[in-house]
Formats: sequence, structure tokens, C-alpha cells
Amino acid sequence: MRAMAVSPVFVGRQEELATLASELSRVRAGRACFVLVGGEAGIGKTRLVDEAIRLAETSGLRALTGRCVELGPEGLPLAPLAEALRALTRSASPEQVDAWLGPARGPLAHVLPSLEPIPGTAADQAAHLPELVLGMIERLSADRPLMLVLEDLQWADQTTLSLLTYLVRTLREAPVLMVGTYRSDEIHRRHPLRPLLSGWERMREARRLELTRFRRDEVAAQVAAILGRPADPGTLDLVLDRSEGNAFLVEEMVEVVRDGGGDAAGLSPMLRDLLLIRAEARSAAAQRLLRAASAAGRQVPERLLAAVAGMEPAALFEALRELVENHLLLVDEGGQGYAFRHALARDAVYHDLLPGERAGWHVAYARALSANPDLAADQAEVPAALAHHWLAALDLPAALPALLAAAQASAMYAPAEQLTHLERALEIWPRVPDAAALTGTDLIEVLTAAGDAAYRAGSVDRSRSLVGQALAELGESGSHSRRALLMWRSGRTLLDLGQHDESISILRAALDLLPAEPLEYAHAALLTALAATYLREGSMDEAAAVAERAVAVAMAVDARTEQAEALVTLGSAQAFLGKAEAALDTLLEGLRLAERIGAVETAMRGWLNSSDVLEMFGHHQKAIDSANAGLELARRTGSVRTYGAYLAGNVIESMVRLGRWQEARRAIVQALRSEPEGLFFASLLVQAAHIAVLSGQGEEAARIAAQARALVIDSHELQFLQPLAADLAEAQRLAGDLDGSMTTIMGAIPRPGHVHLARFSLPLIWLGIRIGIDRAILARDRRAAGPSDEVVERLVTMAGELSPITPADRGYALAITAEQTRLPQAGPPSSQEWRGAVTAWRAAAEPYMLAYCLFRLAEQQCATGDRGEAVQAAAEAYRLAAGLGAEPLSGEIDALARRARLVLTDKAPEEPAPAPPDPMAQFGLTEREREVLGLLAAGRSNAQIAAELFISPKTASVHVSNILAKLGVTGRVEAAALVHRLAGVQIPAKGT
Repeated sequence: MRAMAVSPVFVGRQEELATLASELSRVRAGRACFVLVGGEAGIGKTRLVDEAIRLAETSGLRALTGRCVELGPEGLPLAPLAEALRALTRSASPEQVDAWLGPARGPLAHVLPSLEPIPGTAADQAAHLPELVLGMIERLSADRPLMLVLEDLQWADQTTLSLLTYLVRTLREAPVLMVGTYRSDEIHRRHPLRPLLSGWERMREARRLELTRFRRDEVAAQVAAILGRPADPGTLDLVLDRSEGNAFLVEEMVEVVRDGGGDAAGLSPMLRDLLLIRAEARSAAAQRLLRAASAAGRQVPERLLAAVAGMEPAALFEALRELVENHLLLVDEGGQGYAFRHALARDAVYHDLLPGERAGWHVAYARALSANPDLAADQAEVPAALAHHWLAALDLPAALPALLAAAQASAMYAPAEQLTHLERALEIWPRVPDAAALTGTDLIEVLTAAGDAAYRAGSVDRSRSLVGQALAELGESGSHSRRALLMWRSGRTLLDLGQHDESISILRAALDLLPAEPLEYAHAALLTALAATYLREGSMDEAAAVAERAVAVAMAVDARTEQAEALVTLGSAQAFLGKAEAALDTLLEGLRLAERIGAVETAMRGWLNSSDVLEMFGHHQKAIDSANAGLELARRTGSVRTYGAYLAGNVIESMVRLGRWQEARRAIVQALRSEPEGLFFASLLVQAAHIAVLSGQGEEAARIAAQARALVIDSHELQFLQPLAADLAEAQRLAGDLDGSMTTIMGAIPRPGHVHLARFSLPLIWLGIRIGIDRAILARDRRAAGPSDEVVERLVTMAGELSPITPADRGYALAITAEQTRLPQAGPPSSQEWRGAVTAWRAAAEPYMLAYCLFRLAEQQCATGDRGEAVQAAAEAYRLAAGLGAEPLSGEIDALARRARLVLTDKAPEEPAPAPPDPMAQFGLTEREREVLGLLAAGRSNAQIAAELFISPKTASVHVSNILAKLGVTGRVEAAALVHRLAGVQIPAKGT
């Protein structure tokens, strides 16, 4: 066998290899890293990565590699993950593989059928594949640091890109080095990878290496290594001129020169000619086999190539040996097939085929795979491969059912690719005679399936459009049941878009289409969806009534998932109607049913709503336990970013109400690491804003609240809008903007005639009354014309219209009554009302509001001369507020003690010692910059600073740059050293 035209010496790229070696060191230290290697085709990306893999394996890392596969305009779904898993299963025992895969095994079995899914695996786990893969990678890297290489990202499908994006954002503490390679010359302006590259460039954890062409001395070294001797100047000039320093083309040109195939000096410099000349020097049988292989892609299994080529075994292997010996094909890593040495070579051969010849080879592949799917490297690839080959052959009658089959095959794990297949089927549907008879379905069903795929892929607007087309195609004369289910899908998208009234309208219209008898699945689905929409909209009586009917209908038609859903909705509505015991019983019934039938999302919703109801009725620790049980289910099923974020929000809310603020802060940071989006992200920001404002960080609270409001701007849900308004109004109050605070509150109160719930409205109304009275007192003290009492009177009236049903509701209602005793015109001071509020909040076990009401009670007792009781109330209030870290409230209590000369401890208050000079004042740092500097001095990275301060990494980087400039230092180490030299300097930092 001849020597390969590949340099046995690694030439150049020493700086890039050193960078990868440095990243490997960080991984061994327990950090996650991400490196992108870009460059034109043939520049040497794979060779560089192979050298890095060698270093990784030498230093004890496990290395897994997967390649994206070009299969038409989009890649094969999750092909690199399947290849990496295949290598993993070959290198470990079945027991070890089971332990690594964990709950990801079921969904991943659709990617790699040899994994054999566990019977009974819930189908909806596949919708959470990114989080399940994340868990698998964390388990793998815990066993041994991991290097994961994904090659040829320019061909990656949307599901692979989404998975990679998620892993880059969330893999932070695990010892994993992810390396992605891509052809920079193929990333055009609209390429799906382009915006991701821009985003990754801004991440501190990501490094980007762009490989350039070799210089003359590097080309000389490469040629000398291939030839085994230095090349003469003329040969070197020729190779450099024709290859222009591209490493792969250098190898090709050296092979041409060494073969003496034609006049090398007169060889056309065109890339295609350079790549084809060696192929054309081979025998006719070898050339034919090479052209057949090119139609399969870069790789082809041996058995499949033999079936397509139709050659006698002896002739086949003779031709294969010739191609392998001349380095046109390589034996693949699994030893079961062949691959082109470089994708450029495959492209050149493939595009040199005549149109009819190319179509003929694609037909041959399609027929071979149809007759025997076992010829493929993996049967999971067959549906997509058949669709690709029939389309490439322009055989539309064969392509249409193949596209539908490919869509069905990818439905479980790749909804974006499922949508692509279905949209292609929709494109060619009008051009296929008797399409319905050929496929056994109709256009409406294909549109419906496409709408469902778009919905699962997160394209809600696209889903609505496709369902709308299906409704138009069905027309008024179509099946009422079918039309009703399409309207159900439309109502689902409207609900997700925050258009509650429109959703209710279309769902009710769909129900009106159905006859009262006989009952069918459509009745159960519509009633369940309508009940959930009423619940989200806040119409609790309607929600309860429709949910009860939905439960009965679902039982009658054996729609058990809808039955469980309706029970959860019914229990939630009962809670808001004040039926605590019935609510918890109903929720538990729905939850247990969901668990029995494997309806994972319904079960998580059951845990979520159960924890919410327990919190409503003051069972804070039970609420935390319930939410944590749901959170554990979310972790097992890969739903941490969605339901998991809601459940984490419930845990945090109960912690805040119990006064466990530091623990709540840590839980927020932990939950944000999963990178939730949309309303899921907003649910955590609501809690972060609340803790910030109660702690006295008004600016920070306002910023977080504004960020959250931007995410829920189209939502009508009070559970987000009213708490955010209260936090923003409190931040304005702390800043002294009482007028702005009142405007914020009044803007969040529902208009007359619109339902509003005591749970969310009473805290907002109480705050508005408190601020309105503060304005009146301030005006009296300044002897100025006070604001009108009309707003306070309106708020008091609104509060009277609400029915307090929970301990917190009753506490706010009594606090509202007590606040009115502070009005200038309220008459002689009385502490009775505040005593009632204190008693209510003590029963509710919420220390912040208890501390506030004790503070007001002490204030009234001072006014009535009950100084002994005032001291006790103020001392308890101060202890609670200071213990929480509620600085604004503890400051108000302290100010009262000073005004009234109350001694809050056994020792009389002394004049405070003068504050020591602040050594940091000279640098002019803002409050936020001091927080960032404190974290920087503690060794935090920009990403960690961003997570702890709830800002973006880019904003953290800007703050760090400004700090370094103000301190006059050149780097982070110098800045930290300066801080530590200034003994006794206190730099506030959250989370430390």
C-alpha cells in the first residue's frame, strides 16, 4: 500500500493547539469550556481537533466525536449525538451505559434505536431532550472529564443547533470541553448558524479559533513530511500556487505531482479540476463506484454501496481497494463502511455527475433502502434518507409519502425537522396526482400535523397560521368534530399568546358545533381547555363549573389525560373560591391519576398547583415540599427550564414568606442556571425583584421588574402583573417618588367590571393605601395642600369588594383597615386595629408583614402613651426586620425609636461613633460598581457576577472595565489586590 498523502507531522497551528491545551487544563480543574474552530473547507480543522483529542485522551479525558450529516438543505436530525452515543455504547458495559443515560434513555432511543427504549417510557419526555442530554453529560463528566466534539456545524439541523445552544448556556460547572467545527466559507448571511456564532462570541466561556491558510514555510514543512524529503523550489512553488496554502489542497497537489498524472505545471488552478484529476486517473470500475458513493453523502455503509453499485463481489472489492489505496476513500471508524477523505472531494465528484446519472443513483439508493432498511448504518436514518433520495431524484409521487414517513419518525425527538418535512410535503402536494389516495391521508391532516409540530417546536404564530389554513381547507361543510378539534388547537395558541378572551370565544364556538350526544373525545378536550383558560383569566366560578363537566365527560369517553388535567384545574379553582380542603383533595386525585397514566406534564402541573394552594392557605413548608417533589420530577424528565422554573418560583415564594431570604436568593441563582425563557424566566424574576425591593435595593428591583414586565407585556395574568407593579411601586416609594408610585399602582388595578383576585390585588391595594396616606401626612407636615383623598377612598372600596379567603388575605384586609387610622382626619390614635393586624400576620407566619404591623402598632402606642408596650412591639419588629435584611423597614423602626426615645435593647443607645473614612471614595465608584468589585475581589468570573447580580454577562463586563479604569489598574488581579490592601473596606456584594 502506498504512503498516504497526509503529513505524518502536525504542521503549524501551535498557537491554536496551545489554546485548546489551555482549555483542557481548565476542564481538568472542573470548569466547562466551549471552543469554536472555524475556517474554510480543507484548512485543517479536523486535524487540529484530532491533535487536541490525542492530548485529551493522554491526560485522562474521555473523548466523543459526532459529525453533522448533510442530507438535503438540512442535516440529519441529531446525527452528531447519535454518532457520539454509538461510540459510547461500544466502549462501555451495558450497566455503565444505563447509569450514564438515566432518564434520557427513552427519548435517545429514537435517535439511536440500538439503545432499546425502556417499555412504558413517557412519550412527552422527548419534548425535553435538551435537559435530558444535559443530565447525561453531567453524569458522564462526573465519572471522567469529557471532551465532546461536534464537527461540520454548517450542516447541523435545527434540533442539533438548539441542543448545542442550550448546552453552551447551561454547562458551567461540569468538567466538559465542547468543541464545534464549521466551514466559515459556507456561513452566508441567512445561515442559521450565523446568529449563534455572534451570540457565542460574546460569551466569556466561549473561545473562537479562526484557522488561516499556511504560509510558505508551513507548506514546505507539510510537503517535506509527505514526501519524506524537502521539495525542490519549483515543486514547492507549484504546490503553493495551486493550493494557495489550503492544507487539504496541498495534500491533493502533492499527490498529483507524485503520481505524475499529466502536466502538473499546466494543471488548471480550478478547485474542482484539482480534486477530480486523481479520480479520473483511476480505473473505470473505481470511478463508477466513487460516483455511486458520492450520491450517498460523505459516508456510506459497505453493504449499502454494494447493493447500489450492483457489482460482483470480486470486482467491488478490487475497486474499493484501489480507491482506498489512493486515498480517495477511507475505511470509516466503525469498520463497516467508507468515507471520502474530505467533504470537498465528495462535493467535486457529486457535482460532476450528469443530471440523469445523479437522479439514477438517488433512485438506486432509495430502492435499496426501501427493500432492506438494514443496509443503513442505523435504521433511524432511513426515513429521512428515503425522503432525501426521492426528492433528489425528482420523483415527487415517491417523495411525498417518504416525507410524511420522515416527519412521523422525527416527531418524537425533532419537531423542528418534523415541521420541515411536513412543509416540504405541503409544497409538493399540489404537484402529486391523487396525493390523498397515494398517502392515505388528506391535506387537512398534513396541515394539522404541521401545526402541531410548529407548536411543539415553539413556533406558536406559525402553528396558528397552519391550523388556520387547515380550517379554511376544511370549510363549513366539513366534519363538525374535526373542525372543533382544529378550533381547539387555535384556542390553545391564542391562550399561549395571552389572548384569553379570544381563546374562550373560539373554544365555546367549537363546543357549540358538537351535538350534545353522543359524547366524544372532542368534548373532553374542549371542555378541559376552556376550564384552564377560565382559570388563567381569573373567572373562578366559570372555571370550576366547566372543569366539573370536563371531568365527567372525560371519564365517560375514557380520556384519562384530559380527566387528570380537568381535576387539576378544578382543584385550583376551588382553592380560589375558598374551598381549601376540597381543593387539595381534588388536586391530589388529578395528580395521582396523571402519575398512574404517565402524563408527566399534567403531574408536574398537579405538583405546581398543589404547592400554590398550600402556600395560599399558609402551609409554607408543605408548599415547599410539594414544589420540590414536582421539581424532582422536572429534573428526571428534562423539564427544568419550563415547569421546573415555575416550581422553583413556588419554592422561592414560600421561602420569602417564611423569611428565608438568603436561601431564596441562592435558589434563584440555581434556577436561573437552567436558562428558562419567557414566562418561565419571568416567574423567577418576580421573586428576585421582590427580595431586592424589600432588602432596600430599589434600583435593582426596578431594573429586574422592568425586565420581567417586558416578558409578560402581552399577558393578562395577575400573578405576574400585580406583584411586579407592587415591587416597582415600592421601589419608587423608596426613591421618594410617591406620585409615581401611586400611578404605577393604579395602572395595575383591573378596570371596573374586570375580575380581580384578592390574593394578588390585596397586597397592591394595601400598598396604594399606605402610600396615599403617607402623601397626606407629608402634605400636612409641610402645611401644604394635600392630594385628594379620592384615590385612597377608591382603593378602600375595592378592598371591600374582595373576599379574603386565606391567612394572608385576612392579614392584608386588617392592615388596610388599620392603615386608615393613620389618616390626618382619622381622629384620636388607636392601636386596636393594628393589634388585629399583628394577630393575623402572626397566624399567617409571615415575618415581614408581621414586622411592619408591629412597627405601626408601636407607632400608635407611642401616640397613645403606651411606651412600655411600644418598646416591646418596636423591639420585636426591629429584630424581625434586621434578621430578614429588610433595611428600609428596619431603618423606619430605628427612626421611630430615636424620635420616641425608645430603648430597643437592655443597653441605652449611645451616640454612634463617627464613621471611619472610606478609602474607596477617592475612586468615585457607584453603588453597583462597588457590588461588582466585591464579587471580583472574591474571585468571581464575569458570568458568575452576572448570575449573582441578575445582569447579563455583557453588562458585567462593562462594569468590570469601568472599575479597572477608575482604579487605575490593568487587570482583575491588581484590582483584587488593591481591595485587599485597603483593610476594613466593606464592599457590598450579593450572594457572598
